[in-house]
Amino acid sequence: MGTNGGEDKTMSFLRKHSFKIAVLALCAAMGIYLLIMYGPKKAEPLPVLQAAPAFEMNDIDGKPVSLESTNGKVRIVYFYFANCPDVCPPTTFMLGQAQDMLKAQGTLGDKVELISITFDPERDTPEAIRQFAERTSADMEGWHFLRGEEDATIQLARDFEVGVIKVEKENTFAHFNVITLVDQNGQIREWINGNDEELTPEYIVQQINKLL
Repeated sequence: MGTNGGEDKTMSFLRKHSFKIAVLALCAAMGIYLLIMYGPKKAEPLPVLQAAPAFEMNDIDGKPVSLESTNGKVRIVYFYFANCPDVCPPTTFMLGQAQDMLKAQGTLGDKVELISITFDPERDTPEAIRQFAERTSADMEGWHFLRGEEDATIQLARDFEVGVIKVEKENTFAHFNVITLVDQNGQIREWINGNDEELTPEYIVQQINKLL
């Protein structure tokens, strides 16, 4: 008799609260569905786009730096000129913010390096570059500022798929504002549009971390 009474109470409870139970079950099922569809996913690997062109140039202290000498590290390569009136300074400032984030996570210099290459070596003397770098609080232990011969550097930028044209009449340069992500083996994995208004230093570091 006791067992039947318990079953009757259970059935009565289920009938009384059937709608609530159905709603809770539906919510649980939707929660599981949303977790599967939109929950954390493994980051998709970045594709190999092409081999990065080889180069060797001196930094502002006269020390040679090459693609080969920096192999084993993820690299950000950015072509710029210090007298740039528009995109180079803010993009370099953003790279400086990314640099600080990399320092905070302990990868700058050890696992990641930034490389900025000027295609205006006549005006971008070592001292001019040093002043430009100091305005960004660049850490020279993990950020190389390189300079070479003008024509060769312009060609190197083009080999990196970064378009550059010297405007002789105005003694300036028209160029694509591109940040190139190079992996530890010297392969280009992404061209990042420096003119993208939604670009953030967090995104740059996120893409770097996909290769670490």
